[in-house]
Amino acid sequence: MAAKDAISAEAYLFIEVRDRVYRYRIEQAVTSIGAAEDNVVRIREPSVARHHMLLTYVDGRFHMRRVEDSPVRLNGERVEGFTEELRYGDLLGIGDVRLRLAEGGRTSDTALMIQIHPHVDESVRPWQLYLTRRTEVAIGDAPADLLLPGAVGGERFVIENFGSHCQYLVPPEKGGAPVNLNETPVARRTRLKDRDTLRLRGYTLRLKLLRAEVMDDPEGLLWPEVLRRHQVPEEPRG
Repeated sequence: MAAKDAISAEAYLFIEVRDRVYRYRIEQAVTSIGAAEDNVVRIREPSVARHHMLLTYVDGRFHMRRVEDSPVRLNGERVEGFTEELRYGDLLGIGDVRLRLAEGGRTSDTALMIQIHPHVDESVRPWQLYLTRRTEVAIGDAPADLLLPGAVGGERFVIENFGSHCQYLVPPEKGGAPVNLNETPVARRTRLKDRDTLRLRGYTLRLKLLRAEVMDDPEGLLWPEVLRRHQVPEEPRG
């Protein structure tokens, strides 16, 4: 790739197709998206046009450009013009497919709060709280960011935290002990939402998504009004 075609940002598209989610790192200034083979991002779905849209990066900003009359939704609203400036966290809809633009890096603009409940008497080991802005959090046996020995059979799973409404659960690669999301076993990358519950071998994890500013006042986590003030807004309908 020529240097002039590369972008200066670390950015991703999370592509939600039916029951699957794919993560694609954006590396070119122009990324074509559609069902045809010559697209940079090919999405083979009947509801997606052969050449549906272009994602462009100009002067440090992303733009969406429709191709001809291909319909595109931006945060739930149909795009009437042929181009729109995008922000990280925006949700694009093309046919039955949803694409989320996410900022990379080591830290996120969303704080992930995990309340950990071991499946033992609370008098023996009370629940714990884990708070992080990391974009990728490994959970399970060492080496891991959050150590839960034996929770997934000696393996680790990952929570991806790439900003507002861009949280995903990635199960262990080698098929360790099951991870259940709201009582359903997870077999592939799956989107997470505020107040979701994960059940593992020996542990229950309850998730809360908060604005990053909450990290400046960790003692405030003890007060419900502080949690409400830092709550991430609800996702727009896509």
